[in-house]
Amino acid sequence: MSNKKRPHSRYDKQQLIRAVRAVVDNEMTSMESSIHFHIPESTIRSHVRNPSLHVGAGRKFYLTSKQEHYLVDLIKTLEKTGVRLTKMVLKKVIGEFINYTSTDNRFN
Repeated sequence: MSNKKRPHSRYDKQQLIRAVRAVVDNEMTSMESSIHFHIPESTIRSHVRNPSLHVGAGRKFYLTSKQEHYLVDLIKTLEKTGVRLTKMVLKKVIGEFINYTSTDNRFN
């Protein structure tokens, strides 16, 4: 058995959404959509058959983009006011911020 990893193609989330929408709206077949958007045909067919599939991989975000920017600004402000930002202080500030703002129960 070979230890070589199979190369995974790179396509962005929006391309996949457009490809699936084109098939669902009968603008293209899954094969045509695959060629046009450079996405595997089987991936497009899976998403057409099961619309509840999530596009994208990885873990869910704890914070929205807006909350994340706010947290970064908060940390920068703390630094400017002279608060010594050690690893433990940062962990505490970030943990409390996430507990306060996140609807995710992983931190409670």
